[in-house]
Amino acid sequence: MGSENIKSTVKEMLYKLEENKYINEEEAIEFGLQAYSLCKNENYELGMAFALLHIGEACANMSKYEKAMTYLFDSIKISQRLNVCDLQLLAYKNIGNIYFYIGEYEKSLEYYNTAKKLTKIITHSKNYYKDFSAEFYDSKLLNNIGEIYRMLKCYDDAIRYYNLSDELDKKLNYQATFGTVLSNMGYVEYNLGDYDKALEYLNKGLKYLLKNDYKGGMLEAYGLFALIYEKKGNYKLCESYFSKAINISTEIAYDYSRIDLLLDFSNFLKDTGKIESAIDKLNEVYNISVDNKMYAKTMKICKRTIKLYEEINDINNANKYCNLYFENEKKLENIDLENRVKNLKTKLKLDSLEKENKSILEKSEAFRKKSEDLIEIIKKISIISELGEKVTTTLDLNQIYEMLHLTIQNFIQVNVFGVALYDEDNRKIKYKYHIENNKKIETHEIDFDNQSSMAVKCLRENKIIVINDMHNEYLNYVDDLNYIVSNKNNCDLNSAIYCPLIIGNTLIGVMTIQANDKDSFTMLTIETIKALSSYATIAINNAIKSMNLVDEVDQRRKVQIELENMNDKLIYLSENDGLTNIPNRRKFDTTMAEEWNKAMEISSVISMIIFDIDCFKQYNDNYGHTDGDNCLIKISACLNESLIEDYFAARYGGDEFVVILPDTNLDQAIKFGENFRRNVEKLCLPNEFSKVKDIVTVTLGVSSVMPSDEITIIQFIRNADNALYEAKNKGRNQTVGYAPVLTKS
Repeated sequence: MGSENIKSTVKEMLYKLEENKYINEEEAIEFGLQAYSLCKNENYELGMAFALLHIGEACANMSKYEKAMTYLFDSIKISQRLNVCDLQLLAYKNIGNIYFYIGEYEKSLEYYNTAKKLTKIITHSKNYYKDFSAEFYDSKLLNNIGEIYRMLKCYDDAIRYYNLSDELDKKLNYQATFGTVLSNMGYVEYNLGDYDKALEYLNKGLKYLLKNDYKGGMLEAYGLFALIYEKKGNYKLCESYFSKAINISTEIAYDYSRIDLLLDFSNFLKDTGKIESAIDKLNEVYNISVDNKMYAKTMKICKRTIKLYEEINDINNANKYCNLYFENEKKLENIDLENRVKNLKTKLKLDSLEKENKSILEKSEAFRKKSEDLIEIIKKISIISELGEKVTTTLDLNQIYEMLHLTIQNFIQVNVFGVALYDEDNRKIKYKYHIENNKKIETHEIDFDNQSSMAVKCLRENKIIVINDMHNEYLNYVDDLNYIVSNKNNCDLNSAIYCPLIIGNTLIGVMTIQANDKDSFTMLTIETIKALSSYATIAINNAIKSMNLVDEVDQRRKVQIELENMNDKLIYLSENDGLTNIPNRRKFDTTMAEEWNKAMEISSVISMIIFDIDCFKQYNDNYGHTDGDNCLIKISACLNESLIEDYFAARYGGDEFVVILPDTNLDQAIKFGENFRRNVEKLCLPNEFSKVKDIVTVTLGVSSVMPSDEITIIQFIRNADNALYEAKNKGRNQTVGYAPVLTKS
């Protein structure tokens, strides 16, 4: 049979075991032995460890503790050899359960804690189960530890562990404890007398017990509900919960729990006056107890039954149960001594078995430790390689520092991490990145001649400094007796590494890692940090070169931008009028040519306006050139504000201006001109020397044409100029248009 088939068979048996877990433990053991035999024949060790674990668990549930321990330790041996973490953890948990069952709570706690240690490494270990997390196992173990303290009536400690378990299991939707941790907290609150709080926990827990169909937990929860409601005087609900618990008890093989439940129910019936029904329940529970040879329980039942028969004056039955009491007392006496001897032998065998297996496990543990050290070396090599790839592909210094810091934190607890760069020009070491207890510290610098600085000594001598006991080792590196006092802010730091960052003869800087604990740096850690520093040196050097190159490129770019700005300014000055800041004659000539060609290409009409300021010479002569300039500026501003769409305006010369109006016919151009003329009048610029009005006015000539080979730009401009001349002859302060009629030759 192939290993895949074996795995399939084991899984089928596990499923059957889970299905019959609370019904027939013997069948579970039989399934487990079959699985173990099958795996052994096929040399499938993982399956063997798995089968032994479940055989041991089933034996423990049947109180066959000696056998259970043998199976569980055998499972641990195989699991350790295979480095399978979760099966070891579960075996230790079950050994803890065995000691719990026999009342050895101290040893139970010891094994639970051993299992808990494995939860810390389970995430990165080889496991049988793929879907269970460290939190899953932690929740189970914390709940079990809480049970120990509950049994010892240390309720504060019990609640503390239950809360820790609940906090984890809540995130898992109670897949670890199925909600029993909530029921257990309910038990504690019931024992403390806080019945409302107990109900709150029970109601929350019951939801998950029902969801997971965990009948054992449901039986205990319903029984506790009944006791609480009896205490609160709600007998209707009390009886209802007793009924639910009794129904479940008939479905599962929990006779001990069924006896306790029926005794509680009998007490309830008696307290509510239903004595005959109470006696019936005691008769029923007596038979169960006798069948299971629970003589101590049977005697307790007899005493209660005698008391109830006496209350109803049924002397015959009272005497009958009195005789039964003494019969069971004799049986108990006969087996009590046997049980004591048996229990003593069992404990001795368990202790002997534990010692023997502990010796074997210690040897396995030493081998496992060597394996873990090898794994740790491989892990650190992987970390170094991964960091090397990352830091050598980035040129961002801060990113490099952060990568180094995070990587080092992955394999060692550090309190201080820093990188300082060497400034050759100023002969200083400047800390560019400095973290203390996860907080960034302001950058600082150290003179390169400072004889009391370990960072300086490290870089000057190009030697790594490693200190594992600062107070006793610092004088090996600095001559300053007051070094510790001078560095009192860092008095908690006991371990430190200073690593030089040097390429050839070029000093790059220093990397330091420091920790509060003594002996923080093992040889493996030191070698790892040295390897990381090599990558750090290359990455930082590349980043610095890149930054220098970037600075040089930025400087050239700034010069280029300045030249471009200067060029733009020169172009602007060459194309715009210095006084009015609107385009000049040169810009007009260029724009007119462009618009003329564009209109010719798309067969579109184009118009232009030439205007000048009326009687501007008289204005200048009388008001002065300064006021004349101001007048030109205001007219230019008014012109700019009047422009629409793609219209273009320029100062043509003196007091003469031009406007180019693309895709505009004569009527539209005249309309634009008239609007502008009226806007000028609205300025109300005084000119009492004008022959037209006592304010500044303008006269406009308009020309419009569809460009073709039959007319030139010069003719087009001349037409506008002629129109302006005509407008002046007509008295000025008006707009005259001209549109030539072209005939084909």
